[in-house]
Amino acid sequence: MKKNNVILISVSAALLLALSIGTLLTPDVDFSPNENRYLQKAPKLTAENILSGQFSEDAESYLSDQIIGREAWVRLKGMTEASLGVRDMNGIYLCEDGRAVERITEEDFDWNQYVRNLNQLAQVRDDAGIPMDVLIVPSAASVYEESLPDHALRFDEEKAFEEAEKILGDSLIDLRQTMKEGAAEGSNGSGGSEGANGGVFFKSDHHWTNYGAFLGYKAWLSNLGVNVSPLTYDMTEPTLLSDDFHGTLYSKVLLNTLGTDTILTPAYSRRAECTVEIEGKTYDSIYFEEKLETKDKYAVYFGGNYDRVDITCMEGDGAVLVIKDSFANSFVPYLMGDYEHITMVDPRYFREDVTSLASGCDRILVVYSIKDLAEQKMNLAASLMN
Repeated sequence: MKKNNVILISVSAALLLALSIGTLLTPDVDFSPNENRYLQKAPKLTAENILSGQFSEDAESYLSDQIIGREAWVRLKGMTEASLGVRDMNGIYLCEDGRAVERITEEDFDWNQYVRNLNQLAQVRDDAGIPMDVLIVPSAASVYEESLPDHALRFDEEKAFEEAEKILGDSLIDLRQTMKEGAAEGSNGSGGSEGANGGVFFKSDHHWTNYGAFLGYKAWLSNLGVNVSPLTYDMTEPTLLSDDFHGTLYSKVLLNTLGTDTILTPAYSRRAECTVEIEGKTYDSIYFEEKLETKDKYAVYFGGNYDRVDITCMEGDGAVLVIKDSFANSFVPYLMGDYEHITMVDPRYFREDVTSLASGCDRILVVYSIKDLAEQKMNLAASLMN
């Protein structure tokens, strides 16, 4: 064996050994603010875990999550791959327009869970006997498909919306064309404002922008029969919350080429007089300004996600029940001039009977990303939880 090969192998082995020892000797990190998630804990060595394969799976995740200098390695890996022209890395696609979008393939999309959730929504609507509107937010990959890398893998989103229309009927509000037109408007500079020109999804995060949420709101009003032609984005007086937001997609690659995003919100929701009840505490605003000093700046809306949030506004009429994922957090501010009472429930955490809760409302509004509809198990009523 050549001397150079021996040196290379020895150095590599020493580096791996040093990393392994360093990882084992340093205290485990419970939570990663940069990724906004809890990290894998040390796996339990039991016969059951070994036989099921769970131990090896958890051990691999543990070493990946807890490796010493993890963020530096992620950044180095991202920079190296990007310099080599790689545009598919760590679960995201790097698009031609400088944004990142989530990679959702057929293997990622749980069709059985998706259909079960759609059927649960339809059953709640039928049992409650009140109107329901379902806003399914399409994937960013479908909206910005022309900017995706060549041969990018995706799930069959056309089929998914056809399935939703079959189950939900007139309750479904299809946002695909609206979002695509909004994205095109921003990309050609005709959006008319900084927020519109920023696009309908953040460049560094999986959520839609304030402009994307506005387009969803406008589509919902149109579905209700409201004449929305005079309503423009600028009329909502988009107000700056943050101009240095690095989202969840940035955290996967830590590439500075993604830049920072801007978080905006309608001015009237900032001025609105209201009471907000969250986990037994009462607040006078839906905005938690202290979250703007953290990595997870999107949590400025409501402080995060909870099982139930109740909002009582000084303006507006009637009551609406919002069944939601985190996409609704930036959407609900637009409702604060329309309804007196807004109740938000997150099926990930809410364990009461949603149908009974809906009986006190005039309308049900579902705001959910298509990815979460196929990923999260809804618990909408005791009879539907199995």
